[in-house]
Amino acid sequence: MPHKHLAEAAEKKHAGLTRQERWQAIGQASQEVGPALFSSLLIITVSFIPIFAMQAQEGRLFSPLAYTKSYAMAAAAMLTVTVVPVLMGYFIRGKVIPEHKNPANRFLHFIIARC
Repeated sequence: MPHKHLAEAAEKKHAGLTRQERWQAIGQASQEVGPALFSSLLIITVSFIPIFAMQAQEGRLFSPLAYTKSYAMAAAAMLTVTVVPVLMGYFIRGKVIPEHKNPANRFLHFIIARC
């Protein structure tokens, strides 16, 4: 998603983006995608609640998995809204090709259209 925002911002300007404009585009993309990612990870975490109610052998067998996956999903949800947008700002560099000009996207759209 940040690639799309960066490509659109560069097309509007008809030139390369400044550092501030690039960070603004990445911030807008993060604000657009962040809530959906956070809620989907939260839903996955909540789906393990029935496993915590299990007793006896089933509870001993599945509760470590449920705890581990719940902690991992909770950590991923927190990282999604805090660290990932900052890392996108540092790692996405250079000229971003618009989606309609990108050869990989054009090839994939061609394959999908044929199916």
